Amino acid sequence: MDARPVPQVTITPDGCGTSREVLQEDWEDAPNGPLRRKLSNSSISSTGSSAVESEDDLLSDSESKSKGLITLEHLVEVEETRPPWWKLKTIVQWPFSATQRRKVSWVQLAGHKGNFKAADEGTILKKFSENEMQAFEKLRDDSLLPFAPGYCGIVEKDGESYLRMTDLLASFNLPNVMDCKMGVRTYLEEELVRAREKPKPREDLYKKMVEVDSEGPTPEEHSQRGVTKPRYMQWRETMSSTNTMGFRIEGIKHSDGTCRTDFKKTRSKQDVIQVFQTFVGGNVGIIKSYLSRLIKIQTALKMSEFFKRHEVIGSSLLFIHDHTDKAEVWIIDFGKTTALPEGQTLSHNIPWQEGNREDGYLWGLENLIQTLESVSNAATCEDTDTFGTVIKENKQSTARGDK
Repeated sequence: MDARPVPQVTITPDGCGTSREVLQEDWEDAPNGPLRRKLSNSSISSTGSSAVESEDDLLSDSESKSKGLITLEHLVEVEETRPPWWKLKTIVQWPFSATQRRKVSWVQLAGHKGNFKAADEGTILKKFSENEMQAFEKLRDDSLLPFAPGYCGIVEKDGESYLRMTDLLASFNLPNVMDCKMGVRTYLEEELVRAREKPKPREDLYKKMVEVDSEGPTPEEHSQRGVTKPRYMQWRETMSSTNTMGFRIEGIKHSDGTCRTDFKKTRSKQDVIQVFQTFVGGNVGIIKSYLSRLIKIQTALKMSEFFKRHEVIGSSLLFIHDHTDKAEVWIIDFGKTTALPEGQTLSHNIPWQEGNREDGYLWGLENLIQTLESVSNAATCEDTDTFGTVIKENKQSTARGDK
């Protein structure tokens, strides 16, 4: 059988808790029976997935989930002579060769289901956004270009338009991935203005608020079982480190397939440091690689004409590393990145007051760098303590004449 490309796999955030590698035994000998493992346990990965909708439509733990159902996009046509088991759900086809053994490494940590489709190996398709397309076009000649996903233009698929870009996980083996949402707010000022036009108590937003914090609603909101959209939008940012540090952790996927997105109340500096310590596993080399990359990004942002002239909302930094100690950080998600009026610029590091459009991105990045420095110092101290203990034990052993 000829070798064929392996399809990309897309699944909702529910499934990321049981991510695994797709092995050869999943399809070998399959003509004699059904696939021997539940393929719905595979996970989706992405370069991130912001959408133009307001952030309050994205954040509930329980909403917009598909109970782990899988969607597979084939990359090549498969001959109709394939046996019946080759098809899944009538529209999904598996162009696997029995000699192939390839892991599926995708994981979606945030955003809307269905924003991504598979493309050729090494690239993905993200649902078209005018803002994001314009951002990629403008970044072609900007200092931020080396830190953003490669952009390959617009693609039409299944009657919809998509942006084609590089899959940032493609060069990693069983990567660990973290999505950090940058800035002091995740909604545009115009979204807040629109939300105030006809404010009315909404039960769905009340339920979202209670889901995160049962004491979040006021007595009046409890009695009417409703929260207005402006109130919810602003309350949401106060619950996480978005408000206290200018960034927040959206989600983490570890190399063993475990996935966490329960960071809505991770607010204090020490809690954030602890999450990062767990994420990097105390690996000093990885921490230093991340720090080096963040400092380069910081320098590029300060030089960037694009950054000066855009309100950057809902954008993330994507952290990726694997067991080889390879580590990278990428700027992703430009769906809410909005150009300023001609002649206007932002500093990105002064407090936001409604009307000044400041997003706090640089302030958040500075706090993020300090967080990694704290993690690095702690890891280095642990190594020093361990080394010192070994030296002490060796001296004691020598004094006793042990061999």
